[in-house]
Amino acid sequence: MNNPIKNTRKMYYKYLSKNVTEVLVQFKDEEPAWIPLTTYEAIPGISLSSEESRYWNGELEGEEFEKALNKYGYEYTQIPSRY
Repeated sequence: MNNPIKNTRKMYYKYLSKNVTEVLVQFKDEEPAWIPLTTYEAIPGISLSSEESRYWNGELEGEEFEKALNKYGYEYTQIPSRY
């Protein structure tokens, strides 16, 4: 299966009083939809690769980060807290 995640964004959910990472997903020919990343991860049969998870969590560095950047894109990538 191709990666159904088309984009990501951080949204502030006022009723939860916290930031939530949302992913734009499209599995077949349906219209893409924004859903929380945690919901996407809970879908049976779906698992993010450890590299992808580490990339979106801002845990990759150096050459490993550059490789993932080319693979997953750069919009809404978190900046590690040390910066």
